[in-house]
Amino acid sequence: MLVRALLAALTLTLAVLAGCGSDANYTSGRIEITGDLGAPVTISVAEAPNLESATSKVVTEGSGNEVHSGATVLFRATSFDSRTGEIIENYATGSVRLAAADSEGVGDLADIIVGSTEGSRILVERPGLVAGDSTAVEVVVVDILYTTARGDAADLPDPLPEGMPTIETADGGGPAITAGGGAIDSLHTVELVTGTGEQVLSDSTVAIQYVIADASGSIIDTTWNGTGAVSVDLSTVMEGLRDGLADQKVHSRVVVLIPSAEAAGDGDRVAIVDILAVMD
Repeated sequence: MLVRALLAALTLTLAVLAGCGSDANYTSGRIEITGDLGAPVTISVAEAPNLESATSKVVTEGSGNEVHSGATVLFRATSFDSRTGEIIENYATGSVRLAAADSEGVGDLADIIVGSTEGSRILVERPGLVAGDSTAVEVVVVDILYTTARGDAADLPDPLPEGMPTIETADGGGPAITAGGGAIDSLHTVELVTGTGEQVLSDSTVAIQYVIADASGSIIDTTWNGTGAVSVDLSTVMEGLRDGLADQKVHSRVVVLIPSAEAAGDGDRVAIVDILAVMD
């Protein structure tokens, strides 16, 4: 029964989570963007812009959740000088960031980010690099990253490890524990969704969403209640969670079954983690 329930849940998860797409290259008449969504990008400018005011264009529309004002957004914004195509080294340009989707969190990009969907790439052009020169334009490539795992449903181990709970997919794509799995005999990591992104190291700082529960399935902590994605330094977390996430890949959803001895002695713990990005 447990295996059938998990397989049914994973079928639904696959329908919700698959299809992230990686080829986000874009060419307009003037600007070419090269690089996958969320990865470092480059641009080439074939024709100098001449702008009096800022413009923005969605060049790739994502299929994820809509970004609401004030919500936590995971994004990479990279600024370039239109005259050279070189990166402007300022304000964490090109880094993966977590921030509130408002003017305090993302500055004047708030009007562009709010209302967009996760998985989108937005091209922004704004004059002002040189006062009075409408051809000195800042070109900004904004990637709105997903805050749910994006990959293929994994093959579950048979038999399932002791302590594996029953998991379904909740509204918004997050995981929901419908029945606890009982006592956990040893540390196990079970992939529910297999990502293909960067590999996580034991000392990586990662953007994640998570559910932490006890052996009965009772929720102890979760980011899915409105908190949103968080940045976590794996060197600071409980031993079992750190070891369970090491060597996993970005875009995966994994279940880490942690016996009490590796959960700071607070009892057995179940962690369901969506690995969203390795932070720069």
